[in-house]
Amino acid sequence: MFVTPEYNHSTSGALKNAIDFLYAEWHNKAAGFVSYGAAGGTRAVEHLRLVLGELQVADVRDQVALSLSTDFEGFVALRPAAHQEATVTAMLDQVIAWGGALRRLRLEAAPQQ
Repeated sequence: MFVTPEYNHSTSGALKNAIDFLYAEWHNKAAGFVSYGAAGGTRAVEHLRLVLGELQVADVRDQVALSLSTDFEGFVALRPAAHQEATVTAMLDQVIAWGGALRRLRLEAAPQQ
């Protein structure tokens, strides 16, 4: 699960650095996204999808896009709209399903001891 703000149509530099630092640990995992920003952070997620694809991460279709104007009170306090609960549930269900499907690949790629 990745939570990201949108900065200049992308994710934060700190998140990108963390992803790069843990390069091999991401292989054959599933990822879901929660984003926030003026446009719900959708552009940051689109950038993350490209980056994670290169790391062999299977990202799920559904994402939680929180708008600063409708899901935050005074642009600061998180107060998600009622529909976000169904969106979170759908996204988590997809992550769980993909995570299970990718388990065999992770086990096959793990070093033998």
